[in-house]
Amino acid sequence: MDESKYDQEYEYEEHRDVGVTSVGLPPGQLALIIGVNAVISLVIAISVVLLANRQVLPGDLATSAIETSDSVAQGSQPEGTTTPTVNPVEEEALPESTPLQSVSYVVEEGDTLGLIAEKFSVSLSDLMIANGLSNQDLIQIGQELTIPLAGVSTATPTFTPMLIPTETPLPFDPPTPLPADAEIPREPAVTVGPSPTPIPTSTPPPFNEINVVISEVTGAGDLVRETLVILNKGAGTSLRDWKLEGSSLGVFIFPDIFLFSGGSIRVHTAAGENTPSDLYLNQGEPAWPPGTTIILNDGSNSEMSRYVVP
Repeated sequence: MDESKYDQEYEYEEHRDVGVTSVGLPPGQLALIIGVNAVISLVIAISVVLLANRQVLPGDLATSAIETSDSVAQGSQPEGTTTPTVNPVEEEALPESTPLQSVSYVVEEGDTLGLIAEKFSVSLSDLMIANGLSNQDLIQIGQELTIPLAGVSTATPTFTPMLIPTETPLPFDPPTPLPADAEIPREPAVTVGPSPTPIPTSTPPPFNEINVVISEVTGAGDLVRETLVILNKGAGTSLRDWKLEGSSLGVFIFPDIFLFSGGSIRVHTAAGENTPSDLYLNQGEPAWPPGTTIILNDGSNSEMSRYVVP
């Protein structure tokens, strides 16, 4: 009797080890639950790592964390359980997040407008327009910039029509008509009278005549600037032995120099080196102070020109 009792207990223990586990579930179902939880835990861990390494840009909405928490909550529930449904009417309304329109940024060492625009994912032109910049290279360290995250609104040009002035006719009185029986007067004949007095014109001397004159004296009384100018208005001629008289310093005689028609020669009172166009008298004081009468005589002592220094 005792032996059969022991045999029955042994068979029961063997049947229990084969059919169920210590938690009351079959081994296959327990392995499936453990495998599913392991996969969900791996997905959650990978998602957390990706979210931690993701660069958050300005204007991003924090929705990933909410979705992740929902997925964690759903994945952590044991199989066979249900999530209570929340009535949308009873759920507290969350305020909507308004994306940022612009942010401020302080320029740091090594920054350029291109790098700043790339950093905030905005166009370079919008960044320059928002800050009133015309040269992308002119920024300074410590300068505060406005970053237009939402872009720059383009202003629509407005055109004001310009009124075109209309021509106002000038008032005038129409001519008074003549009576029907009036005689139209005849046009007067041309009146012939004495010719008007002709305007005298200067007659230039013949081209083949000698006409050398003193045209001006500049810097009169100043030794450094005093200069007498002689102009040839006639035929070309040699000034050899011609004389300049009237100076208190004496009479000055020209060397053998030829003066072409229309040419001129300058006579300087100060010292210098003679050239075909400039002669120097090498004097120590002015020769023609204001009021001096200068006479130009040719080689035969005939007066060619007379000039009074003003």
